[in-house]
Amino acid sequence: MRSPDLLRLSRILGRIFFRLAGLSWRVQYVRTVSLRAGRARNRPAFFAFWHGRMLPLVHTHRNEGVTVLVSQNRDGQYASNVLHSMGFRTVRGSSSRGGFKAVQEIAAILRKGFDCAITPDGPRGPAETLKDGISHISRLGNLPLVPIGSSGWPAVRFSSWDGFILPLPFARVSVVEGRPIPPYKKKDDPQKWVKRVETELNRVTACSDLLASPSVIFFTCIIRMLGAILHPLASLALLLRPTRERKERKGNVKLSRLRPVWLHGSSLGELNGLLPYAEYLKGNGIPVWVTCFTPSGRSFIDRMGLEGSYIPLDIHCFAERFIQRVRPRAFVLAETELWPNIIFKAVVSGIPCMMINARLSERSVRGYRFLGSLTAKLLSCFTGILTRSGEDRRRFLSMGIDERIVSVSGDSKMLTDHGDPPPAWRAGLNTDRPVLVAGSTRKGEEEPLLKAAESAGYFPVIAPRHLDRIDEILDLMVRMGFSPVKWTELTGSGIDTLDFDSVLVDVHGVLAQMYGTGDAAFVGGTLVPIGGHNVLEPIMRGVPFIVGSFYSNFAMVVDKLTVSGIAHIASSHGEIADALTRISNNALKRENVRIEFENIKGNVLGDFASMMKRTGIIETDKADEKT
Repeated sequence: MRSPDLLRLSRILGRIFFRLAGLSWRVQYVRTVSLRAGRARNRPAFFAFWHGRMLPLVHTHRNEGVTVLVSQNRDGQYASNVLHSMGFRTVRGSSSRGGFKAVQEIAAILRKGFDCAITPDGPRGPAETLKDGISHISRLGNLPLVPIGSSGWPAVRFSSWDGFILPLPFARVSVVEGRPIPPYKKKDDPQKWVKRVETELNRVTACSDLLASPSVIFFTCIIRMLGAILHPLASLALLLRPTRERKERKGNVKLSRLRPVWLHGSSLGELNGLLPYAEYLKGNGIPVWVTCFTPSGRSFIDRMGLEGSYIPLDIHCFAERFIQRVRPRAFVLAETELWPNIIFKAVVSGIPCMMINARLSERSVRGYRFLGSLTAKLLSCFTGILTRSGEDRRRFLSMGIDERIVSVSGDSKMLTDHGDPPPAWRAGLNTDRPVLVAGSTRKGEEEPLLKAAESAGYFPVIAPRHLDRIDEILDLMVRMGFSPVKWTELTGSGIDTLDFDSVLVDVHGVLAQMYGTGDAAFVGGTLVPIGGHNVLEPIMRGVPFIVGSFYSNFAMVVDKLTVSGIAHIASSHGEIADALTRISNNALKRENVRIEFENIKGNVLGDFASMMKRTGIIETDKADEKT
């Protein structure tokens, strides 16, 4: 008995499958521009998609004459037969066999203005990792590269190297077409270009998974219903607000023609953290639009001379109106303040979303887990998430977020420079002894610090984290034999009228400058299990510092600076006294300590710059050009 011709049969069966299953799929095609790419729509393109996501695209781009690069092995022949049956053309070759000739053929077809497609991680992987050939094809073909992601539910995911997805009949299929990427040029950095393509491919793939997820369908229905209910109530409540706020909360902002980068910080603290990034973007010729939630934040935006507004209320129509008017080229969110409607609208609109200063507590993780995989799927659509610490990164990953987009960068809020203190502040201390400034101290930290200062011969200046403890700390200092004076009394009286050997700072807002009056600093929240406060403030002023053993919030910075003798770790009054003695003997120059701060600042901004370049927001850093 004759065995069946499987190669011929694959052509017939493939056509039958796509006719039946493909026509039963409920396809949602999302694009970031007004018209789909493709020669059939007068927009010829070079398509790229991951190997495991090709099946839905055979249906959505059938009979358009797209030429697909297929490997020369037997599996490739089966694939080629199916593609021919659906109106595709093929060129045979891969990185291991016939690659050079295939690159030339594909490039020649692209130069003639015809569509081509490639799976840049095929034919054997590693999965979702670009190979070098795509940049050569792009340069020779000289057509924009269009990344595409696809997904489906319900679907079968095979245990193959590429995690091949087969949507079942009547499945919900989502296809997301990314922003066209200009063809690779000889002058381009090949690694940066490949990274940009890989980043956009990962984004559109994650977005397609999000849109196909049944939990997202349910979620969008719920929030649309809630929005419809809350819309009249929100409009009524806004009648009591000032005219400008009322308009901006509804997304009625002035029309932007410059396509800015949208930066959002809820209140003053987050907005301060955004300032270094705003300055960096404007320095590279990129306009910014800053939003906030609080009235004090809105006043800050005006005071700093920035273009911006209130963030719209998280109702679908308000978010859509705002995005249509601002037309942001990217959305940068400070910390982990999630606005579901706004973020979802930005993601499906193809706006690259990023998060800086990202933080996540264990309590927040438990709360987000209540939503199942929804939060992880939404945040996996981000281009990058820059966390404050390794602990924050671990918590993000524990939620199931793609590890490729989560990295540790630091907290830019800590980079705000308040300037050197007035010379009169140090003169007002009226002491010849070296000065220890202990900042943001917590309950249980003052006593060992005062003992250590006395042992090492330092003049102590105590600035507690909470001012409601002032009387408690004053009593402690007196019991220990000190003659303290409050900072308000010191600055409000003549020095000659006071007899003191220590200072208790009883006002907020002066600590960042106060560090500059010291010869050494202690950063609070580290002798007790808090995690530590801002260790960058003392080194900003050129002052070496001491921390206790609980410094997890700034572990990377502290561990690095201990090597150079700028940071010292101590867990008892004896160890603190020894550290103070080492600081006195070392006599580090303030300029050298400040250089370390500039290096840290450069690293934080460098991570942000890399994220901007991966999305094509910034092609070439002007600082790099000067270098």
